[in-house]
Amino acid sequence: MSNIRKISGNPGDTWDDLSWTDMNDVEQALWATLGWNEASWEEESEAPDSNEKYWEDLTENERDAATKLGYNQSYWDED
Repeated sequence: MSNIRKISGNPGDTWDDLSWTDMNDVEQALWATLGWNEASWEEESEAPDSNEKYWEDLTENERDAATKLGYNQSYWDED
């Protein structure tokens, strides 16, 4: 998973500034694990259920994807 951009600080600050097409295939796949697709990312359709979940309510696969995207419980629950 070395194709994931390096995140420092709050990952939301990085990801919120990117369009879906700015992300590489690996990053898109991790966000897809969390239920996102191009339409939802670009706010053309509703955000996935994971967007409203607390860290403890994410599935193991969702937490793994979120961790690889730079999130931890504090950052996830804050956003």
